[in-house]
Amino acid sequence: MVRAIVLLLIGTLATPSYGQSPAELGPNTNEHPFQCGAAFAIMAKVYQEAGDANKAGDYQTKFDKLAVQAEGIFEQSHRPKSDAQAYMQKHVDSLAAIAEKDAALVINFARRCDQRFPG
Repeated sequence: MVRAIVLLLIGTLATPSYGQSPAELGPNTNEHPFQCGAAFAIMAKVYQEAGDANKAGDYQTKFDKLAVQAEGIFEQSHRPKSDAQAYMQKHVDSLAAIAEKDAALVINFARRCDQRFPG
């Protein structure tokens, strides 16, 4: 399954996305670290599989930062880090399922997340 996602995403990365509708973040800003964290985790895996260690590392760093933010959001609600990690994994699984059907959407979403969380 991961191999199929990687191949879809790599194929789409090589194709310009001009004119495609942008993927949007949800209105709840507390969800953004989870949504974008999932996108960054997938992109890190894609670039790792493609052999681009620099980009994979960049996306992994972005994911790690958002994972810490996500844990902080849960801690503010007196929920354990393990709940935040499980919730992040749920987002990764959902986004991976979407990538199987529409890799371009996931890539556009990751670009949107790059704008929202540039560094």
